[in-house]
Amino acid sequence: MPGFVRGVCKNKVVTVALCEPVAAMSDCLDSVRGTLSGVDDKGIVQALRDMESLSRRTHAVMLDLVAEADSRGIAVEQGFRNTQQLLAGMLQLSAAEARTRVEHAAVVGTRRAITGETLAPRLPVTAAALAAGAIGVGQLRVITETMTALPASVPQPARDRAEADLAGYARDFDPRRLRIIAQRLVANLDPDGAPPVDEPDPTPPVRGELWLRDRRDGRLGLEGWLDAEHGSMVRALIEQLAARPTEGAPGTRAIQERHADALIELCDRARAAGEFPTTAGEPPHVTVTIDWDALRTGLGAAVLDYGQLISAGDARRLACDCKLIPVVLGGDSEPLDVGRAMRTVPLGIRRALVARDGGCSFPGCDRPPGICAAHHVRHWIDLGETKVGNCCLLCPAHHQQVHLQGWGITITGGRVEFRPPAIINPDRRPLTNPLRH
Repeated sequence: MPGFVRGVCKNKVVTVALCEPVAAMSDCLDSVRGTLSGVDDKGIVQALRDMESLSRRTHAVMLDLVAEADSRGIAVEQGFRNTQQLLAGMLQLSAAEARTRVEHAAVVGTRRAITGETLAPRLPVTAAALAAGAIGVGQLRVITETMTALPASVPQPARDRAEADLAGYARDFDPRRLRIIAQRLVANLDPDGAPPVDEPDPTPPVRGELWLRDRRDGRLGLEGWLDAEHGSMVRALIEQLAARPTEGAPGTRAIQERHADALIELCDRARAAGEFPTTAGEPPHVTVTIDWDALRTGLGAAVLDYGQLISAGDARRLACDCKLIPVVLGGDSEPLDVGRAMRTVPLGIRRALVARDGGCSFPGCDRPPGICAAHHVRHWIDLGETKVGNCCLLCPAHHQQVHLQGWGITITGGRVEFRPPAIINPDRRPLTNPLRH
C-alpha cells in the first residue's frame, strides 16, 4: 500500500498516512461493483482471479496489523485481556476466528525484537506467498497446523525445507488436497508417529430390509432400514467417505449428495475386490448398449441394463476400461453376430499402471488403485493405443472431471502430467501428483 508507515510512534501523521490508502482502496472496490454489468465473460473471469489475489493480499496486511497490535500491547492498554479478546470485541469475530488470526499473525506477520528491530516471519516462505496473493487462508491454516504438529526432534533445516515445500504446493492445491500432501510429508519426517489402527474383524451379513424402486425419471430410489449394530457400521463408513468432498465443488455439496457419492464409492471398492459370486460365469457388471457411430462421435445416447439412458459422452468415459462386445444387427435389430469380449486394458497393462501410478494419478488425489479405472489419454475410439504410455489410473470423480472439463494429459518419463483447462489456469502449467512421487 502506498503511504503505509510502520513504527512505534503514535501521532496523527502516521494515522493519516495509513488511513488514506485504505480509504482509496475502498473507493476502488465501490467503483468495481458499479461496472460489473458492463464487463464481458472474459473480464469477469479475470476479475475473479484478481479479486481473490487482492483478498489474500489484504488478509496478509490484516495479519501484519494484528502482529503489530500484539507487539505494541494495544489490547492491554485498552483494558482487554489479550489481542484475541480485542479482535473479537472490536471486529465482531468469534473467539475461534480471533484466536486463529492471532496464531497466524504470530507465524507469518512481521515480528519485532525488544529493541524495535524488525524480524522476519517465523514461516517466511508462507508469508511471502500469502503477501503475493498466491495462497489463501485455507492453505495458510493447513501449513501452520502442519508445522505446529512437527515433533521437536525434527531438525530446523528439515523444518525449513518442509515449510518451503508446503508453501510451494499450496500455490497449486486446494486446502483439502494440501492437507493430504502435508500428512504424507509429516509421515516421512516422523516415521515413528502414532501406531496404525488395527483393521476391524469381518462382520456378519447385514440385517435389515432394502427396497429398490425405479423412479419415473430413470433414477433408482432406495428405501429400507438396518439394525442398530450394522446401521452404525454402514453409517460410519459412509460418513467417513463423505467427509472428503467430491472434486469440483469442495465444501459446497449438500450432505445428502456426499452420502450418495460415498455409497457409490463403497460399491466401486467392493466390485474392484473381485470376490463377488458370478452369474453365468460373469462377475457383477453394468451393460451399456450404444450405436457405434454414437460411441465414436460422442453424440447420442446409450442404454443401461434396466432401460435408463445416459449420454454418449458418459459411455465414452465408461469405455476407457471395460469389456467390449461387438454385435452386428440386421435391419430389424436382430443380432446376426456377437463377437468375443475384448478388454481394452489387459490385466498385465493394468498391473503396470498400478506399479507406476500407485492409485489415482490426478494431482493431489490419494484414492487407491482398486477403485480406479484405466483412462486412455488418447481414446481408443480415436485410434489411441492400449499401452502403458497411453493410459493412466483415475478414480471415478477425477475420471469424470477430466472428461467434462477438458484437462490435457501427457505421460513423460513415467510421470503423468495434467494441464488444467484455461478457465482454471490460463497458463495451463502442467501438474503432477506429489503423493505418487
